[in-house]
Amino acid sequence: MSVDESTYRQESADEVVESHEVVQGSARSAAEPAHAERRVSRGASPLATWVNVIYLVLAVIDGLIAIRFVLKLLAANPQAGFARFIDGVTAPLVAPFAGLLGNPGSSNGSQLEVTSLVALAVYALVAWLLTRIVRLVLSRTVTQSRQDFS
Repeated sequence: MSVDESTYRQESADEVVESHEVVQGSARSAAEPAHAERRVSRGASPLATWVNVIYLVLAVIDGLIAIRFVLKLLAANPQAGFARFIDGVTAPLVAPFAGLLGNPGSSNGSQLEVTSLVALAVYALVAWLLTRIVRLVLSRTVTQSRQDFS
């Protein structure tokens, strides 16, 4: 009875696919029954995992800053609990850009907080740059191989 065994591994930016196949017997001979076993494993590649983590952190940061921007634009009550929470969480994120540009306000308390817009753009640029660095460090050449044993 013959045994053919093959292993296959493929990595892409999004996932890793590993396949292991064992074939026992010969399909040509009626005396030897053929039996095939195939096992396929799929999982996220480390590259995809890190890129997703970076974009998740960016989404949280930019989401909080966007809420801050909208609350200031709509002249939300700064003494309200939610407004104080958002302002307290985002103050350290927007602080590096304070004083960079003016924030025009209106007589009704509405404020166009340009520093929040700058912070959104800068954090998006930093996240994009980090994903490029991660792709350079973690990307590899994909090698496909197949082994047959008799």
